[in-house]
Amino acid sequence: MLAQMRLEKTPTGVKQPSYDERVCSRCMGHRALCGVRPCPLVMRARALTNIENAVTGLDLAGSSPPSVFVGEYGYPKVLAGPLIPPVTGDFAAIMERPDLWLDRSIDEILSIRFSLVRTKKPIQVEAASNPPRLLSETQTLALSEAPTTSEATLLKRPQFSRVFSDTTLPIGPSAPLELFVLDDNPKVPRVVDRVTSDTDLKAVGGIMDLFRDGIHQSHVTRLVSVGLLGEQKKRRLVPTKWSITAVDDIIGKDLHKKVLRNPWLNDYVVHSDHALGNTVILLFLPSGWQFEALECWLGGLNPPIITDHEWFKGRKDYASSVVGAYYATRLPALQYLVDRRRQAGVIVFMEIDPHRWVPLGVWRFREIARRALSKRGRKFSKLEEAVEHIGTRLVNPVDRWLKVSEIYKEFTTQTTLTDYLD
Repeated sequence: MLAQMRLEKTPTGVKQPSYDERVCSRCMGHRALCGVRPCPLVMRARALTNIENAVTGLDLAGSSPPSVFVGEYGYPKVLAGPLIPPVTGDFAAIMERPDLWLDRSIDEILSIRFSLVRTKKPIQVEAASNPPRLLSETQTLALSEAPTTSEATLLKRPQFSRVFSDTTLPIGPSAPLELFVLDDNPKVPRVVDRVTSDTDLKAVGGIMDLFRDGIHQSHVTRLVSVGLLGEQKKRRLVPTKWSITAVDDIIGKDLHKKVLRNPWLNDYVVHSDHALGNTVILLFLPSGWQFEALECWLGGLNPPIITDHEWFKGRKDYASSVVGAYYATRLPALQYLVDRRRQAGVIVFMEIDPHRWVPLGVWRFREIARRALSKRGRKFSKLEEAVEHIGTRLVNPVDRWLKVSEIYKEFTTQTTLTDYLD
């Protein structure tokens, strides 16, 4: 099923198109790149939820997780608004907590996310610094750490259109928004209130204050997206897709500075985990800081492997091959080293099985890496032993991975003082 787009015979002898799931990562359910209409993923979304029937009119009431989505199309005028399920209660809290989803099935995750109606209204990004009423209510919702009951009046009934993204969480049906009102007072953590009220504090400083105080990363990303961080005159709406990677990168750069002051690891250490059709393996090398993310989509005899890397001082340009998954896995690797007060080189192997995959966003790599690092790793005294162990966890032969790895090449060929002593 995972070759190219092709025709398949049905029992009646009629040839029908079969879609290639690898195309889904570029299409996201709305560009018909596989040639199949209607989109199989959009049809799956409709089958998993009865939400189009649940919202029978133009009035919508429910408990937002809380959740807000800001699109990137048309920037600097974007479509933004809260995500609201037509239900109330504590269940809404799990809708924005991907760290709790790794043991759930893909259909369960999609059912959770497709239950959220994305309301949207065109807003200039500069409006965040002096928001009109609708944006102000949306910003107030974003402050909350708990589900908040709200009401919305829509201009049209919700419809499924673009439901997937390569970076963000899956999106339910969307509808243009006319009016949005909060029915509850938001539950705002003290540090969130302090940081968002400080109109002289730069956005990077605010993000780090929230992170150090234990505010969940999805909450920090939400505050960035709705323009509640930074100096007052510079506050802007930030598309959700951009804010996710920005927060990963900003926190990662701060942790990187701390890691550089630590002593090296003494051994080779391997951590691995698997969930939702994705395998993530982290190899820690006894060296100064360097990082590489390798990603491979299984399918065909020799599936291509893409890579991005950085050396001791980090990188200044965007990781354009692995993109968001690069920053999503670099962050937990840096957190791991900071917690253990160590420094190391890190190679991350990400292997995706398209048979069990739908676009869920880069959170899956971040959370799988975090879970892998929360468990006891395997220590090895020799690199060859670590590589052999990694090979037992991957479908694609480990030699193919190492041939494209810049850090592995450098690490295995560089000359050290011990070479001269020997």
